[in-house]
Amino acid sequence: MNRPGKPILVIAGLRVKDGMADEFIKIATPVVEATKNEEGCVRYNMVQDVFDKHAFYFYEEYADENAYYEHRMTDYMEDFRPKREALLDHYLGLEIFDARRGHISQ
Repeated sequence: MNRPGKPILVIAGLRVKDGMADEFIKIATPVVEATKNEEGCVRYNMVQDVFDKHAFYFYEEYADENAYYEHRMTDYMEDFRPKREALLDHYLGLEIFDARRGHISQ
C-alpha cells in the first residue's frame, strides 16, 4: 500500500471485560508510547471513558495512509493484538477519516 499525502485520522474504541481496565492500561501504555515515536505518527492518544471505566478510545493521526498501514504492521502491534483480544468485551467502533475531507472508511 503506497498512498502518501493524505493525512489520516482514526478513532477506535473498545470495551474490556469487567475488572480488566487496569490490566488493559498496563499492556496498552507501552504501545501508545512506541507509536508516538513512529515517523508517520502525528498524534496518538488513548483515553478512558469517564462514565464507563472499561471503555477506551484511541485518537490517532498519521501523516498519510501508508504511515497508518506501517503502524498496523509493527512488531509491538502484532504482539499487542492477542493480549488485547484476551481482555476484550467488545469493540465500540472504528472510524477512519481523511483529515482534509471527511470520512473515508468504516
